Amino acid sequence: MVECPKCGTEVITPVKTWSIPSRKATKRGEAREVVMGIFECPSCKARFRAAVTAETKAEETVSVKNMVERIKGIKGELMQTLKNLRGKIKTLETERANLMIEIEKLKKMAESKVSALEGEVSMLREEVTSLRDLLGYTEESEK
Repeated sequence: MVECPKCGTEVITPVKTWSIPSRKATKRGEAREVVMGIFECPSCKARFRAAVTAETKAEETVSVKNMVERIKGIKGELMQTLKNLRGKIKTLETERANLMIEIEKLKKMAESKVSALEGEVSMLREEVTSLRDLLGYTEESEK
């Protein structure tokens, strides 16, 4: 478990992990590897990096217990990722619904403006024909 630097909440599983090989070997000559992780605090949503574990690469250290612990860690990471993805999907679906509502409102406004402009254009055409009749203009004099 890692402690959040902002609020001090204990964070169990990282969002993402990666390995960094160590330059120094152990006393037995085995290569060491530090596993780093990106964590997200469940209470304040702050993201931070921290070392998860320092593992020694050797065939003797691999055991069923270690494998079970690693599988549990991977499962925790996958569950955290799944939770994050579900939250993002829910947010995107809500945003999509809001945008569809806004599009419909804009379509209705555009249709009302089109109908108003069509009415104005027809009134102006009628006014032009009545003015032509009043002034005695014919179609031939315009050409």
